[in-house]
Amino acid sequence: EEVSSMENWGSQNFADCQLGDKRLNQRALEIGKVLVVGFGQALSMIFKEENPLKRAYEFLANPKAQFNLLTQPHRSNTARETQSLPVVLAVGDTTFLDYKNIKAKRDGYGPIGNGGNGLILHTTLAVEPEFGQSLGLLWQKLLSREPKVKPPVDETPKQKKVRIAAERKANRDRPFEQKESYRWVEALKLVEH
Repeated sequence: EEVSSMENWGSQNFADCQLGDKRLNQRALEIGKVLVVGFGQALSMIFKEENPLKRAYEFLANPKAQFNLLTQPHRSNTARETQSLPVVLAVGDTTFLDYKNIKAKRDGYGPIGNGGNGLILHTTLAVEPEFGQSLGLLWQKLLSREPKVKPPVDETPKQKKVRIAAERKANRDRPFEQKESYRWVEALKLVEH
């Protein structure tokens, strides 16, 4: 019965994906229901046969299967569920998805943390305050930082100091909307509606 309940949750949260193609929408629903039941496992463990595994990888590699479009139905469901509650906590968090040990993922991802390489996931979770029950996601944004330019090999300490000062000034002079810290404001604005 628990698997049926999880599949039902998967149906509710993936049935309304709008990826611009009916076949992709259907594939999102099929894969979503299976992923929910096998949550936390590698795709190769969830899809035990080669054909479904290959189709899942092809789906996830498809440019139309965008992160925000795949999560939109769940976020909309969460927002609807919270409207009838008198108080809902919107808890924000940032997760660093570190792929530095996966050779195939070293290119195309930006720096994170202390020498890491990967993606940054900003999340706002709806929580019912009385019992601390998680209600679902209200907002998520997946980012990749730009890789830093390698300093010249023959850079002197004085040149390094000048370069770092210039980088800091350039970061300070960037508009707030282009800074990572703006994600907190962006989440607040979107969740407020």
